[in-house]
Amino acid sequence: MRRLLTCLAIVFTSSFALAAPNPKTDPPVKNETGIEHIRKMLDSKVSLDYTGSNLPTVVAHMSEEYRINFVLDKATIQQMGVEPNELMVEAKLKDVKLRGGLRTMLGQFSLTFAIVGDTVLITTEEQAIYKQLKHRISVDCDSVPLNKALKDLAHANGINVVIDPRTFKNKSAESLVTLAVEDVPFEAVVRLMCEMAGLKPARMGNVIFVTTEDRANKLKDSDSLVPNPGLPGVGAGVGNPGLLLPGGIGGVGPIPAPAFEKQVPENKN
Repeated sequence: MRRLLTCLAIVFTSSFALAAPNPKTDPPVKNETGIEHIRKMLDSKVSLDYTGSNLPTVVAHMSEEYRINFVLDKATIQQMGVEPNELMVEAKLKDVKLRGGLRTMLGQFSLTFAIVGDTVLITTEEQAIYKQLKHRISVDCDSVPLNKALKDLAHANGINVVIDPRTFKNKSAESLVTLAVEDVPFEAVVRLMCEMAGLKPARMGNVIFVTTEDRANKLKDSDSLVPNPGLPGVGAGVGNPGLLLPGGIGGVGPIPAPAFEKQVPENKN
């Protein structure tokens, strides 16, 4: 009898071990959204060794390995004057969070990544922000406090939205908003919600800062919340990362390299 109980205990323990979830191979947890799976995987500890492989090959391997739909923006890279297949990765990292390792790896080429819907887009800084803010979403909220509505919106789309703490003093941040729209850009939804509460959003890098209209106007450099996705000029980008500068506050596009003044020889006469 004792032997039988021991065998059953061994079988039970083995079955439990086999059933333990493996984030790389097991299907996502039931009711887990695509973005929740992406977050979980990006925060998981991994070891990366892609030395000597080109970037498209690495992206394809990572998509299969981590069950994330990584999308390489080949068109943007090509328009920068570089063929994606010529970008050779040099990355050997151990026990790092996937998001940190990915940033280190992509930093070799002045590229970054952003969550856009259920995908992780690999592209330039400006394109990443542009795609996130122009991603179309549907919203249906009824009499929800603005701060909660924006928090839920940011969490569901992987975009940073920060509310100015000073707006809680006059209760503006707690104003009730009601909005039902379908297939509308993310930035338009934020604008509409803020308008209902008498507030205004301003972009600061890849963060949307919600504050009073006066403060927002002082922060922004443009009337557009969305950055100009225009490509950097000749010589910028992968081959010359120093010229690929992210947009500033309020939607500024790529900053051009400064022009050098022509030196006129001094007339000694």
